[in-house]
Amino acid sequence: MNSRRFSILRLLLLTVWLSLGARAATVIWVAPHGSDEADGSQERPLATLKAAQIKLRTLVAQGLKDEATVRLRGGEYSMAETLELTPDDLGDGSFRITFQPHQGERVTLSGARRLPSGWTALGDNLWVLSLAEAKGGAWVFRSLFRAGASLPRAREPDSGHWTVAQVTDERRRLVLHERLPAAWSALGGVELNSIAHWHFNRQRVATIAPESITALRGIGTDVSSSRITEKSHSRVWLENAREFADSPGEWFLDSSEGNLYYRAASGEDPNLHEFRAPVLRELIVVRGSPERLARNVRFRDLEWAETDWEMPAEDRLGIQAGAWASDRSRTFSPGAALRFIYAHDTVVERCRFRDLGDGAIAYEIGAARGLVSDCDFVRVGSNSVQIGRMAEYTGEGHPLHRDFTSMRERVDQTGKLPGSLEMWTIRNAQAPEAPAQITVADSRFIDCGQIDFGSVAVCVTYAHHVTIEHNLFRRLPYSAVSVGWRWAPGLTHCHSNLIRRNRIEEIMLQAGDGGGIYLVGEQPGTRVLENFIHDSGRNYWAHGIYPDECSDHMEIAGNYITGVLDRSIFMNKNGPNQQLHDNNGEPGPTRVMGPIANGTRWVQFSPERTPPDLSLYGPRMSPNP
Repeated sequence: MNSRRFSILRLLLLTVWLSLGARAATVIWVAPHGSDEADGSQERPLATLKAAQIKLRTLVAQGLKDEATVRLRGGEYSMAETLELTPDDLGDGSFRITFQPHQGERVTLSGARRLPSGWTALGDNLWVLSLAEAKGGAWVFRSLFRAGASLPRAREPDSGHWTVAQVTDERRRLVLHERLPAAWSALGGVELNSIAHWHFNRQRVATIAPESITALRGIGTDVSSSRITEKSHSRVWLENAREFADSPGEWFLDSSEGNLYYRAASGEDPNLHEFRAPVLRELIVVRGSPERLARNVRFRDLEWAETDWEMPAEDRLGIQAGAWASDRSRTFSPGAALRFIYAHDTVVERCRFRDLGDGAIAYEIGAARGLVSDCDFVRVGSNSVQIGRMAEYTGEGHPLHRDFTSMRERVDQTGKLPGSLEMWTIRNAQAPEAPAQITVADSRFIDCGQIDFGSVAVCVTYAHHVTIEHNLFRRLPYSAVSVGWRWAPGLTHCHSNLIRRNRIEEIMLQAGDGGGIYLVGEQPGTRVLENFIHDSGRNYWAHGIYPDECSDHMEIAGNYITGVLDRSIFMNKNGPNQQLHDNNGEPGPTRVMGPIANGTRWVQFSPERTPPDLSLYGPRMSPNP
């Protein structure tokens, strides 16, 4: 065969190959200007994701023959209800289902609705908007957005906090060092925010006096040392009263009358802006079951925005890393805009999560083989990514100590600690519901934890073979990464995790007793490698890397830590099998200091060193166009 004929044949083969590739997967088109009565073609797009789900379900029932894409035209999609995707919508996983915009167009999935115009000036830059649908508590929202950005809820003091002089009346009454206006004694519906140690609490106020605030229930929880006291670095402030809306941008919703109050800037007319208020706390849930997994779904290049946060009638008392309780019997985890339950082979890439009331992404029971890549998390209210979330659970003697199933019996039988491969086998045999093989990489977490100051950017509880690498964490109220969920001896399904080459800076801005990377419990196979942590601490007990109670069987190596308030590495009651080496650019074992008798040891880098090549830390260049 001569070269000309070979070239022609090669061109024909390439043309056939391209035509097969161009035989595009099934596409369902959605557009803000579409109609749910249309057929979902490019010429006649649907209008909502709900209609696209119905179309998908029909195609799955008929039998998918190729990948399918829900392609959204640019614009904003205000969701009236949470969309739940199941195997009926996604098929058996043989073909991937992708949700993405069309050719670089910007798509926002919003949990909020646009408010009408009709603001009325009351004087002194205070305006009011009547919302008939909110009257009588029919629609209570706790977030408000103007032109795509969160606005501050009315609070006092406008910045900073008050401090506690004394706690009386069964922990319900806080006597303050500061004086409060006498007129506030007539206010109703006020909420008390308090932070002590690593906990953040939101509670309803019973009475306000010039020298004190009394809550309806005890302040702080009974599950740990989070009680508010005059000696616990406690700080408090108030929210949710019209009288507090005295600074530009602050707002208050009178839910009984349905009136929304807004303090404008001088010369500002709110009728010239678009305001939105949330109706949802969660946008999409991907839900399978043990018998029928949800599989092979991808979310790409989408913006997830404007959800609300939960305030239960029994108050929201912080426990640890965004988890909260109302009493000792139950523990709750914050919701998320996107949740995965019994879902495998999922991808979230190049997405943006902003202005969310609670969390962004949650991997829950039965989730495995998930990827979060090249995403932005900005102004997320609580834990941005939760791996091992259990929405509601009761503990075994302690609400936090609830694993999927115990591994202790197997270890006792073998008489030795299993290796990572054996533990993986145990997982598949005993507890396939424990989340595993989740990767969070090359993403940016900035100004998160805006609603719950006790939350973290990435929270890993009872999950294993999780990789957190090459991320940027910046300006966070508490720890950046928290891995582990048992403050007691004993193996759990938190093990074999990798935290590597992250850049963590400007953290621990509100809460105390945390660090850039927080670890707790026995975690064989867990490695903390080559991270750079800088500038930790505005309160107290702010460390770089913090292996807390019963941490053991971990490797901590190659890390650089500078500018932290307390210790570079703080080891509280750690086991004897911790491996620390090659940290701070110094080869060999890392020198550990402190008395071993009381279980407290630490590492203090001196002099502190910055990595010679900062480009190795944080997100890498995106490999995708």
